[in-house]
Amino acid sequence: MKKLLAVLLAAVMVLLLGSCRTEQTSTVSMAETAKTKETDYLVLVNRTHPLPQDYESSVELTEAKNFFGKTFRIEKQTYEHFLQLREKMLLQEVQIEVNRAYLTAEEQTALIAQYTQDYGEEYAYDHQAKAGCSENQTGLSLDLALYFAGETIDTDEKLAEMEGIFMEIHAVLADYGFILRYPQEKVKETDVAYQPWHIRYVGEAAAKEIMENKITLEEYLS
Repeated sequence: MKKLLAVLLAAVMVLLLGSCRTEQTSTVSMAETAKTKETDYLVLVNRTHPLPQDYESSVELTEAKNFFGKTFRIEKQTYEHFLQLREKMLLQEVQIEVNRAYLTAEEQTALIAQYTQDYGEEYAYDHQAKAGCSENQTGLSLDLALYFAGETIDTDEKLAEMEGIFMEIHAVLADYGFILRYPQEKVKETDVAYQPWHIRYVGEAAAKEIMENKITLEEYLS
């Protein structure tokens, strides 16, 4: 009888240990799946294509500070390529800085309110998409600011006056994986007004094809 109980007890212990091992393996597997989730650098976000529900959880953000002391957050790889672009432009005696990058839904809503107050409802609509449909929430797009002749240029009015400098910047964007997101001649396709200061990281191969063919991200993905 004692031998039978001992055998039964041993069998129960084996089953319990097996169960624990299975649970542990499952937990590790889930953790590994989360780690391998990758950022989609070609994600399309606009007025008719909202940000995917779980997209922001896949983005690795880094926090940095620009030349003017303004803190911002941006997707890690996007920032690494921006720094390379910045270095290139410095060789051409043009200093570019990140004026705005990743925004939360709440920050995007506040930005629209600020635009509406400063420029009016029509301008705000033409230049900003509502929260959930804004590229600002991807961490892959950024608004440039300039430091030129000892002056910080970071408002829409002042930036719009620097078309010559922006043409120099646009000419090399694709070499670093960026595109001009809202070209002047493509307002119909993007439904967003021309913004020479707004660039988007998509990766070098896609950027070169988009810029060389003078198309939008919408047209490239279609």
